[in-house]
Amino acid sequence: MSLPSLLLAGFPLLSLPVPEIPRTTPERSGYTRTSTSAEVEAFLDALGSLPHADRLRPLPEIGRTAEGRSIRAVLVGNPPPEGLAQGRGDDKLRVLINANIHGGEVEGKEAVQMLLREFALGEHAELLEGCDLLFIPLFNADGNDRIARKNRVTQNGPSEGVGERAGAHGLDLNRDFIKLESPECRALVAATAEFDPHLWMDLHTTNGSPHAYHLTYAPSLATGIDPAIDSFARENLLPEVRRAMLAHHGMRVFDYGNLVGDPPTEWVTYDPRPRFGTNYIGLRGRFSILSEAYSYLPFEERILVTRAFVLECLRAAAVHAEQMQRLCAEADAAVRDGQAELRWGTHLAPGVEGQVLLAPWSEIPVPGLGVRRVAGQEWHPARVKVRVAFESESSAPLPDAYALVDPPEECLENLRLHGVACERLAEPRVLLVRTFRPSEVLRAKRPFQGHHELEVVGRWEEGRERSLPAGTLIVRTRQPLGRLAATLLDPRSEDSLSTWNFLEERTRSAGEGEVGEYPVLWVVKGL
Repeated sequence: MSLPSLLLAGFPLLSLPVPEIPRTTPERSGYTRTSTSAEVEAFLDALGSLPHADRLRPLPEIGRTAEGRSIRAVLVGNPPPEGLAQGRGDDKLRVLINANIHGGEVEGKEAVQMLLREFALGEHAELLEGCDLLFIPLFNADGNDRIARKNRVTQNGPSEGVGERAGAHGLDLNRDFIKLESPECRALVAATAEFDPHLWMDLHTTNGSPHAYHLTYAPSLATGIDPAIDSFARENLLPEVRRAMLAHHGMRVFDYGNLVGDPPTEWVTYDPRPRFGTNYIGLRGRFSILSEAYSYLPFEERILVTRAFVLECLRAAAVHAEQMQRLCAEADAAVRDGQAELRWGTHLAPGVEGQVLLAPWSEIPVPGLGVRRVAGQEWHPARVKVRVAFESESSAPLPDAYALVDPPEECLENLRLHGVACERLAEPRVLLVRTFRPSEVLRAKRPFQGHHELEVVGRWEEGRERSLPAGTLIVRTRQPLGRLAATLLDPRSEDSLSTWNFLEERTRSAGEGEVGEYPVLWVVKGL
């Protein structure tokens, strides 16, 4: 008998328990506070009482921070996969959403908690028909928990402060995707390799220029990525999301950038190197999206726009799931077929004349700390050159393989962490190889992230036969991660292991009667 029938028949209604709806720390505090790692843990645990909690599968942890905090992750699906690798066994589109890589940029963390609550309440069921999702609500837990009012003072709230940008080790985690020195990035890259998402999102907060956008975004900016993936992201996926954000939420979003000139003449994006997470993912042959909420908007509004942007990206990806899966598979096949290239000599592409929306901010004194900036409510368009992509002057096909004789242990470990397939020569082999002869080895005078970055200038010589001993490491490039392998090992790469000093002791520059050599060989044939 239905509930209305029971009422008409005069049966008394049973009092059914209604689960308490968990609230985030900003919601409970009137948006004056952001959540600590302990509060995020408690919120995730509380979601288990909601009616559709079975659509969430919290993982104990994907790793630990430098100070030993758990890095929590939640699989979402209907039903969710049993584990990260199990998600690869079905035909669904896989999406990874990472939040709070910078400890003071907290909007993604709060928006992800809200979205997880909505899934546990049964909302957005249509997304789960064709998608499996992996949320990492709080990646940089150490930086997050160093909450203080002195951090990011110009940001428009929360008034009780936010965490610090770096992790406890002092590393900027969004510069660590090549060298993988932090336990956090090692854990995230391992989870990425195991889950293998077709789309990878990273949620940030940006300050900078006085524009009128609620949020700015970027796809992978690396020039060596699969061109079909790059084209679909720029020409189809992200423009659809931009239109949906305005139509469904009344929120303006645009390509990430900052103004150049006074008065402004250009709108310029950031950096193409794969030390940045979303650029790195492009070299793995997958889609990626950087999300940057505008820090001078009120805290609540930044959370809401980040939530809306993630939701609209998921909706657009769900609509195009089949095509995105196909493009990822074709990107893998292109590398296996020897169609990938290494690109270098990278600079900003010329761009096109376009319109950006400007809105001067106001400044409010914060006694003893500085000033808080508040986004302006009145905005006007300006014609500038929009430069949101890069191009490279030089390119070359990848070799069949690279060879490292007696490779350093830290180099082996790095390749393993990235998931690059390697093998050892079981016995000595004579191979036709090319040697890179450095004419200059330029070492930066000032350290960056604990390293003096290295630039190797030189040329590959013509091939000659060389006997390589048993145990020589062979890294074939006709594998799905071939683009990444070349980026890590080729001396022409602009963000290689050599850049981060992994091979510095074995790299000799020519000069003073000495013949220089780079300790990675280009295998022409013989394997």
